Parts: sequence; structure tokens; C-alpha cells
Amino acid sequence: MGDFKIIHRLLRDYMSRQWGKMAFAVLCMLTTASTTGALAWLLDPAVKKIFLEKNTEMLLLIPVALVGVVILRALSTFGEQATINSVGERIVAAVQRDMFKSQIQLDLTSLNAEHSGETVSKFLYDATLLRGSITRGVAGLGKEVVTLAALAAVMIYQDWELAIISVVVLPLVAGVTRIISKSLRKASVRGMQETGVLSRALGEALAGRRIIKAYNLEAHIVELAEQQIGRRLRYLLRAVRARSAAVPATDMIGGLAGAATIFFAGYQGLHGELAINQFLSFVAAMLLAQQPVRNLTQLWTISTEGLSAANRIFALIDSRPEIRDAPTARSLNIAAAPAGGTVRFENVHFAYQTGAPALDGVTLDVPAGKKVALVGPSGAGKTTVFNLLLRFYEADSGLIMIDGQNIRDVTLKSLRDNIALVTQEPIVFDETIGRNISLGRPDASHAEIVAAAKAAAADGFITAIEDGYEAWVGEGGLKLSGGQRQRIAIARAMLRNAPILLLDEATSSLDTESERQVQQALTTLMEGRTTIVIAHRLSTVRDADMIYVLDRGRVVEHGNHAALIAQNGLYARLYQHNLDDQAGTV
Repeated sequence: MGDFKIIHRLLRDYMSRQWGKMAFAVLCMLTTASTTGALAWLLDPAVKKIFLEKNTEMLLLIPVALVGVVILRALSTFGEQATINSVGERIVAAVQRDMFKSQIQLDLTSLNAEHSGETVSKFLYDATLLRGSITRGVAGLGKEVVTLAALAAVMIYQDWELAIISVVVLPLVAGVTRIISKSLRKASVRGMQETGVLSRALGEALAGRRIIKAYNLEAHIVELAEQQIGRRLRYLLRAVRARSAAVPATDMIGGLAGAATIFFAGYQGLHGELAINQFLSFVAAMLLAQQPVRNLTQLWTISTEGLSAANRIFALIDSRPEIRDAPTARSLNIAAAPAGGTVRFENVHFAYQTGAPALDGVTLDVPAGKKVALVGPSGAGKTTVFNLLLRFYEADSGLIMIDGQNIRDVTLKSLRDNIALVTQEPIVFDETIGRNISLGRPDASHAEIVAAAKAAAADGFITAIEDGYEAWVGEGGLKLSGGQRQRIAIARAMLRNAPILLLDEATSSLDTESERQVQQALTTLMEGRTTIVIAHRLSTVRDADMIYVLDRGRVVEHGNHAALIAQNGLYARLYQHNLDDQAGTV
């Protein structure tokens, strides 16, 4: 995306919402620029009226005017800075909301395409650069240009020939700034990329901290981090050098212009063509103009970094999910229990990666209100069935239907509203226990939350801890044990009260007594509901109405427990291994 398009989008989508504040900021900028020019101009009457003409009335009037101008300039500068910074923060917040909204709506295929650490880097580091571009770049550009115009007016008023000499250097400044900006943009883009990689490395180190400790990998992880920090530092230092070169280059060119101006002014003065009061006012304006010119070179480099960041940010915002509602999608209509909730997979093929099928022509029938189990060795495709039913991924071919409705023809919201999921690794957010349970149904009352917790055998430990349902669980629920997190996840599914229930080894983290209680609760919950269970401990699915045995993405056996044992096939062998493992742990 070109710079002009990026700026246009910022103005159209974000700054347009802040026009009132921007108008006030522009008014303050104009006031600041005018008062800056007034400060330079006041030297003319001060020298002429007080020192040359000895006018006693001006001895008080001009200092009072000077104080008034200084106060007005201070107030306008404060108003401009406060308003622009407020606008910048609001725009960045709006951009971050759009970034988050875009990312959270992506399907898993799209989300998995980029590491979460790099996405976080764009949220924080790139957004910070964008804020600087807005508050110091776009807004500062207007202020400095207007200030330069006001000072140029004073210089022209005093001596237009001298003004021309001073202005001649501006194309040189622009050329040098352009060269520096090109170098800065390259360094900034690589710095942003390396920041994303560093964020990814830090995220992985924190997520894998238990393994790092267990395998004494601290030194190895530190070495990798140091290498990444070093690579990032190299690009950041290049950007620092480019930014640092802008002001000295401008000052050097400005010094040459100043020398030429003083020489020509001195020549005029010696020949009586320039009065001392005019010369002092002109020099004051010229010296005051040095700061806006210096600032403009800095602002250009800041804007360059901000535009590079905005380009990455907008690419993130513009990303769209591959899995989304069809234009004619309608709400999923499930008949009332026990007749509704039939699930059917018909010759479904799917691969996460080309050449490695996860499901290879799978056909499943799950009658309404029945309990169906999926069993098989690791990698057989059991979890993939859940992923496709929830449309986390899209099947490559075949049909997946609920009550005869193709899930591609219904809205994602209605599909997922009718399914409750409990995974083997429970997901608990850094919120209160009550809030984590209520995510199953956000409008649930506290009494309903407590009832769901009791049904999941969770109320006992919740009420025993400080703050109870208002206790915060920490990052990923680290303040709770694995079994406690699992029971909260089960309570969340119970509160959802959906007609289709998906259980991925839902009781694997529980102790014997809690498992017995939860199994009783799940038995009650499953009554009249379509339930699909992924099971590794086959003893927990002996009562299933139908068991599908998967191996390498195919259904190799199906039937109830007794029939499968009688076949003496893969299921029978897995079941015997389960019995042997249980006997070995006694």
C-alpha cells in the first residue's frame, strides 16, 4: 500500500472521527505560529521605538505586549499538544480494536499462518510507532509548516532579498531528508520484523517454561534470545543513526544559509540599505525558523516509521477469514429433543497439510440423543472430527450435516451456539471463576452459574478458596490445579445447555472421586442430547450406543462395545491394552 493510500485511509477511517478535536488543534497551531512570528516582529518596534527613538510610552507597552504574546503562545501550545496526543491515543485505540476484531474472527488456518508473538508485536510496537507518526508527524507537520510561513512573512516584510537567500536552502534540506528517510524506512521495516520474531521467541519461552526448567534449557534459551536481541539491535541502531543524522545535516545547511544571510545583511547595512531594527527582527525570525526546519526533518523520519508500521497494521486489519458465512446462510434449525441433533459425516476428506490426510473418506452417523464414541490410536483423526464439525477448519470434500442441514449453509454463530465443547486441555482465562463459567452462557444468573458448578463437582473447591466465585484464576488458570480447571470447563459446557455435546476425554484430569461425581453429572447432562465422545480410556465408553474406531484417518470398525470385542480387531486390542495399563497402575 502506497504512502498516499495509507495517509488517506488514516484520515478517512480514523482521523475523520476526531474532526472536532482536530479543528481545535489546528486553531491552536495557527495561534502558536502567529505568536511565534509576533515574537520575532516585536524586536523591530522594540529597538526602533525604545532604543533609537527613545519613546518612553513604548518602554511599558512593548514589554506588556511581549508578555501577552508569550502567555498566549504557551496556552495555545498546551492546547495543541494535549489535543493532538489525545487524538493520537484515540486513533491508536481504534486501530487496535480493529486489529483485534479482525484477528479474533479469523479461522484457525489463518490464525496458525502467523505466530501469535508477531501479532502481539504489531499490536504493541507497531501501534506505538503509528501513534508517534500521528502525534508528532502528521499533526506536527501542520504546526511547523504554519510556523515557518508566519516567520517567513516577518522575514519578507523586513527584507525580501534576505528572505530569498534564506529560503534557497530548503530544497537542499528536503533532498537530504529524503535520502535519510529511505535508509530509515528499510531499517524500520526490518526492526519491526525482528521485534515480531523476538516477541515470538519470548512467548514460546514463557509458554514452555516447565519444559525449560525440567530439561535445564535455561542457557540454551538465553543464547537464542541474545542472538535475536542482537539481530534486532542492529536494525534499531541503523534507524537511530538515520534519525540522528537528520538534525545535524539540517543545521549544517542552515548554518551555511545563515552565514550567507549575515554577509549580505552586513553589506546592506554598510551601505545604509538595512536599519538595525529591521536586521535584528529578521535575524530573530531566521533563528526561530531554524527550529521548525529542524523539527520537520525529524517529523519526516518519524512519519516514515509510522507509515511503515501502518502498512503492516492495515494488512492485519484487512485479513479476512477463509471460513465465513455463505451469502445465503441461515440459522441452524435443530428440532426439540429427543428428535433433533442428528450428526452425519459423509465421505469426508481433510488434510492439514498437502499429502498428509487427517481424514480419508470418513462416514459417521450420530443419531439424535445418542452417545457415540470415537476411539483409536493417537493421530487417527478423532480431534479432527470435532474441528470440522465446529468449522474450525473446512472439509476438503464430503458432507457434514446436522439434522439434514449442511453446516456450510448455516451461520457459524448458530452452528456453534448449538454445540458445547469440553477439551482434554481445559482453557481457562485470566478472569474470575464465575466469569469463566458464565462464558458458556453470558446472560446466566449467579444461581445458574453455581448450579452448573455443583453439577460439575466444582462448587466445593470454589467455595473453599478465598473470594470464591470472584477469585481470579491467573494466566491460563495457573492458580488452579489441572483437575480444577477441567471442572470449570465442564461447568461452562453444562451452563451452555446445547443440544450437541462434544467431550474430548473430559474427565482425564480428575481424581477418582471427582471423576465419579462428574461422570454422574455428565450422564445427566447427556440425557436427550447428542453426545460425541473422544475416548482414550475405553472403559469410559463401554455404554456408548455406537463406537467408531479410527485409524490413520479412516473408520476401520464400528459397533457397540460387545460387538467390537467379538470382532477381535483393533478395538479389542486397544481395550486389552487399556486393561493391562490399569492393572499395571494398581
